[in-house]
Amino acid sequence: MYITVISKIFSIFALCMSQFVIYIKLEKYLAEWLTHSLGNPVVFPTGSNENAVIRAFIQKLPEDKMPEVATEGATAICIPDSKAKPPSSYNYMGVKGKKAVHEAIMDLFIQNLWNDLRRIENSGVGVNTRIAAWCEMHGISIDRVETVRQKYYRIRDAYTKKGINLQSSTREKSDGQ
Repeated sequence: MYITVISKIFSIFALCMSQFVIYIKLEKYLAEWLTHSLGNPVVFPTGSNENAVIRAFIQKLPEDKMPEVATEGATAICIPDSKAKPPSSYNYMGVKGKKAVHEAIMDLFIQNLWNDLRRIENSGVGVNTRIAAWCEMHGISIDRVETVRQKYYRIRDAYTKKGINLQSSTREKSDGQ
């Protein structure tokens, strides 16, 4: 157990070689999911869309700004290494850039939520139970399950209003057919 924890910590530091981070305020359920999935600080996989967004909007610290420090409720995200924008020089992100990173994270969350829950939609397990179990599996605390459930319903309902049915259209055959 101890060796596994040390190994995991070492691999996180190895992935975030620069040790330069940005701090982004995320909804609590989103921060819990993200750090559970990708560590703390968050290290996105090489070549990921999220790293591309970070590299696009990371910039040199403006002269009138102070370096960012950790604040309550902010999630630390590693700045990916880049020859064009080395994190030692490019380690500042403005409000709009952080908004773009937040949107990329939200897209990733929705894809993960939808893909996982969609596969077991016809399992006979109720939506509330499925979502609660999914949250538990992804490190989201029990007091945030309702928020995730509402997000799931909003996605499904928004598509339904546009005439796109995301629910299964297959029916199980009964013994009488």
